[in-house]
Amino acid sequence: MTTTQATPQTCAHPGRDLAIVGLSAALVGLLAFTVVTLLNATPLAALAAGGTTLGVAAMGGLGVLSHLKRSH
Repeated sequence: MTTTQATPQTCAHPGRDLAIVGLSAALVGLLAFTVVTLLNATPLAALAAGGTTLGVAAMGGLGVLSHLKRSH
């Protein structure tokens, strides 16, 4: 005997979404660190640029993720 469900189940993967945002932010931060390093800046300036960029990219990604989750 086969049973069917009347309501479709939505599949939400918040862990996957957060991992994508985190890894993307880390990639952008590493790119900023590399660019600043190639411009012959001091190591502290390169770390500051990479860290700042990582934080901004993470907050932006989480904002976008929040907006997308609210829309659906």
